[in-house]
Amino acid sequence: MQKYSIYSEYKVDVNNVLVKKKLDESKKTYLRFKKDYIKKLNLKNPKSITLVYNEAKRRKIFDKAQEIRELVFGKDMHFYGVCYIWDACVNYCQYCPGSVPNRQKALKEGRAYPLRELTVAQTVLDTKAVMKDGHKHICYLTGSAPGRERLPDKLVPYLIEIDKLGLKEIILNTEPPTLEGLKKLRLAVKHTSLQFRVFQETYNKKTYKKMHPRGPKADYNFRIQSQARAIEAGFDNVGLGALFGLHQYPIEEIEGLRRHANSLKKKYNFKPSRVCLPSANELANIGVTIPFFLKRGKYSQGRSKLLKAEDYEKFDELIYALARLAMPTLSIVSSERDGPAMLQILDKYATCTTLNVHPGVGDNAKIFPGDEE
Repeated sequence: MQKYSIYSEYKVDVNNVLVKKKLDESKKTYLRFKKDYIKKLNLKNPKSITLVYNEAKRRKIFDKAQEIRELVFGKDMHFYGVCYIWDACVNYCQYCPGSVPNRQKALKEGRAYPLRELTVAQTVLDTKAVMKDGHKHICYLTGSAPGRERLPDKLVPYLIEIDKLGLKEIILNTEPPTLEGLKKLRLAVKHTSLQFRVFQETYNKKTYKKMHPRGPKADYNFRIQSQARAIEAGFDNVGLGALFGLHQYPIEEIEGLRRHANSLKKKYNFKPSRVCLPSANELANIGVTIPFFLKRGKYSQGRSKLLKAEDYEKFDELIYALARLAMPTLSIVSSERDGPAMLQILDKYATCTTLNVHPGVGDNAKIFPGDEE
């Protein structure tokens, strides 16, 4: 089996003396900016976004971030597909429409919330539909049900069949199991590179506790140690992520990601392959409130020009640029949560993105009755 490696995407030798000098300067540029603005970029004060954004332009943060991206990765973009296996969840995340209390609230208010789950055979069909787009790297998502102890046994039959399909990489984005559970998942995949990806959501412990009051996900330390357990279980790659809009100081989240990645490198000599930076969204007709929600501006969806950059667009570009400077050799992921015009901006700093995502269980292969043609 040929393992996928982030090093395969580099256009330069990152151990070259001159390249290392530029990488060090990138990190120092971030650290200087972080020191000055970690508390000044405050989502309780939306006006701070424009102030900090303008200062970043003055300091050429965006230019430097694009330069280091192109030095290490060139202008290449890499893509992955997404397959949702089931959406039942036992967590109590305050910001997620699929969590136990928010799903119950929706049902009480008369809003339909059908839970779906693919069989193993249906998952194979859904995967093949994603592969028709040319994808060889596919991210598989599940709800947190039936919990960290039982989830691995439930997931193993799926992985055994997915492993036969000729993918280059299986990316698991699931409830983090125990070490023994992760070992079971690792043993199920024999022919495909295997990544375990989990978002910490927020690295601030106080905010984390408020956002995750109950359920398996309430254990901050268990979650933040997920990538370390996956490495110990023999996974080929791990991924990190933070969800922006939960905590008022977003640069703290970038710093959390940077330190998390550095701790894995120091302890295991293991570099995370992907870092995800999504912003929390409020969906129409679903009564969930994001603590620090930034409304999207006006997009030119079918063309290349962004018509109007409001708070969200400035914030998003700033986060991606700072993350690129902070973690210059890691692949940063953008996603179709943002429109084509915004992605053209973010992909100056990101190096990987989703393509043709159908965000629902079975939606790639239109498995469930009532799916649109």
